[in-house]
Amino acid sequence: MKLKLTSVNVIIISLVLFLITNVIIWTSASYRIDTFTTNILELEQVRATNRIDRAQNQFLNLYDISKKNISMIRNMVQLEMINEDEMELIAFKMSKFIEMDPNYFQARIIDSTGMELIKVEIVENGVRIVPDKELQSKTNRYYIQEALKLNEGELYVSKLDLNMENGEIEKPYRPTVRFLTPLFVKGEKIGIIGLNLNIKNWFDSFTGKNIGLLNGDNVIFFDEQKQLYQPFDEDLNVLDKHEHAKFYHKKLSLEGNQSWTLYTRANTDLVDARLAQFKKTTYRNCLLLSLGVLFLLIITYTLLKKNSKISALNKNIESQLRERDTLIKEIHHRVKNNLQVVASLLSLQSSFIEDESIKVLFRYSQYRINSMGMVHEMLYKSGDLSRIDYKEYVSELVNALIQSMKGRGSNIKLKTEIDNIHLNLDTSIPLGLIVNEIVTNSLKYGFANENEGTIFIKLERIESSSHNYKLIISDDGVGFPDTINFRNTKSLGLKLIHKLTLQLRGNIEKDNTKKGTYYIITFKEIEQIS
Repeated sequence: MKLKLTSVNVIIISLVLFLITNVIIWTSASYRIDTFTTNILELEQVRATNRIDRAQNQFLNLYDISKKNISMIRNMVQLEMINEDEMELIAFKMSKFIEMDPNYFQARIIDSTGMELIKVEIVENGVRIVPDKELQSKTNRYYIQEALKLNEGELYVSKLDLNMENGEIEKPYRPTVRFLTPLFVKGEKIGIIGLNLNIKNWFDSFTGKNIGLLNGDNVIFFDEQKQLYQPFDEDLNVLDKHEHAKFYHKKLSLEGNQSWTLYTRANTDLVDARLAQFKKTTYRNCLLLSLGVLFLLIITYTLLKKNSKISALNKNIESQLRERDTLIKEIHHRVKNNLQVVASLLSLQSSFIEDESIKVLFRYSQYRINSMGMVHEMLYKSGDLSRIDYKEYVSELVNALIQSMKGRGSNIKLKTEIDNIHLNLDTSIPLGLIVNEIVTNSLKYGFANENEGTIFIKLERIESSSHNYKLIISDDGVGFPDTINFRNTKSLGLKLIHKLTLQLRGNIEKDNTKKGTYYIITFKEIEQIS
């Protein structure tokens, strides 16, 4: 019996469609905002981490330069002493060295008792060689005591602190790091030589880059937003309202003696401003879309009142559906071809790499791409554009892996017990990647020195409140090494398996009582909006 659409029915249907459409629109808006928030926070984290890494590299490069300088001046002084040159000449050459390099403001030679033998320093009028009567004993300084313990060729780096003269902190403040190394003449240790680095010159390179530095006592030595040479009063581990870090920081250790902290602030103001703008734009677009839907429903209601146009409208819709199916098939076909191109590019690139371990990484990336490409290939070849026959997919995937990794002559067999199960695209791809990773590990490690064995895969529906399916993947190979923690490992493959299982809202277990490896994965099919 043909249903007659009355005006009341059309109004009711229009209202229901309007409500459903608005739920979808605003739910999608919420999802987009959440995704944008996550992405922008992660982007800021990457930028902050890059700032820290660049600052660290710049800092360590400058630090390496100072190590080379102290070694150079030590070798020069030792050669002069071996030649029995006058101390006045050595002092003159040391003064010329610090005069040429503005990073250093003081150079000294100290004997084994802690008494200064030579001291040259930068003063307002240039370089000054300190007269003998003004030379002092530095025995009470911690860095002198530590440096006097060094063996030949070793280096001591002092704390980052403020320079002291005559027992008082020098003003204006001069942040200082001291590089000290022992002096040996004809195999005999005669004392130490040191350079005082005015580290403020280093800090000039960090100006405007949102970088701060704390010394080992948590005192601020560089921060354009804080008062210098005061204790740092904030928690570097504090989180913002988005539960992301406000600060990103990294420890620096110089020669294992001192520990400094580089840090940068997350640009929360910029993040909040961009997030507010995105929300404003999204809500405006959703409002316009809702009004557009309402307008469309009004127009549809007017058209539906004209019975003569209903048949033509239905035919038009059917035609559009056929075009959509054709388009979806073409999309799957193109995605599959593009994935094949990516895999081919990886193969071509790996042919130029001599390091076998890197080649292996490229090859495993190809396997992962091929596992995704097979899903799209089966979708565009099948009559159902939303689901694939998973038994057929698993057989093609695993047999391809066996032939690729072990060759066509291999006696490694595949045994499957898979129900008549068809899974959608959003579930098939992550599940296929899990199968790819586990089977790849089995072929690489379980049958490393063997070309004979069996891989068993079982997929069945289960009655559970939290999961719909159970997947068992096992092999009769050598098994899982005792040295590897299955749930806490640096292996990319195992990490990927755990992440993909979480994506499927599932759980993975490994049965250690079975021979070889034996995985049990329970999961739920991901719902997709078509």
